[in-house]
Formats: sequence, structure tokens, C-alpha cells
Amino acid sequence: MSQSPAERIAYARSWTGGSPYYGRMGIAVESLDEGRAILRLDVAAGHLNADGIAHGGVLPALADAAMGSAARTLHGAAAQLLTAESNLRYLAAVRAGVVRAEGRVVKAGRRVVFTEVDISDANGSLVARGGATFIIQQREA
Repeated sequence: MSQSPAERIAYARSWTGGSPYYGRMGIAVESLDEGRAILRLDVAAGHLNADGIAHGGVLPALADAAMGSAARTLHGAAAQLLTAESNLRYLAAVRAGVVRAEGRVVKAGRRVVFTEVDISDANGSLVARGGATFIIQQREA
């Protein structure tokens, strides 16, 4: 049975909000729409490396979550999404405060989804930009 756009978005919100990893990282949903997701993270002491900036793995985790959530709004409960490749270009260091990742679906097919992400700091300055490709696996009914 096919899900409506509202049902797919609700599923994506529930899935993202219920992820133990996202919860441990402090990643939260700010907004979801078809093919789009904005997630946020309040960079805290536990996210920092020894130099006092966000560890190199923090922003890619947030980026993957935002891009995957954006893709999930188009596929809902019918599919499992697997990250096939991901890249992120760091444009500025993040030391503290809220960062927002806006994930967008660029193109969605039956088997592959292409996405992009922009991550901005609390002032709205772009701190990272990237993209990812997701493989779609249909779930058994």
C-alpha cells in the first residue's frame, strides 16, 4: 500500500527522531517537507576535539542524517535507504552553538537517490557543503 506524502513525512520524522545514534549525538528534526529536511545540532563539549573545534566526524554525521531524512520523506516505510557514498567540504571551523543542516533531494529514482546538504552556523554562515548517494532497498511487505 502506497503512503501519502503526509504519511511519508510523518514516518521520516518518527524514524529520525527515534534513532538512538541521532539521540546520542543530539541531532534533532527542525523541519521536514517532501525531499527536504532541516536538522539541528547544538555543538557541545562532547562534540569537540582537543583543539576546541567540532570533531571531523560530527558534521558528516549531521549531513548524512539530513540527506537521509530528506530522501526518506519520498520513500517512507516502504524502503530502507543505504548510504552508498558521501562527501563533505569543510568551509569554516565550528566551536560551539547550533548548526543546521539542510538536506535536499536532487534526483530520486527507483533504486538510487542523489542528495545535497548545506550546513550553517548559528549566524547563518555556511560552514560545510556536501552530497551523498543512497541506495533504495524495498522492504518486504
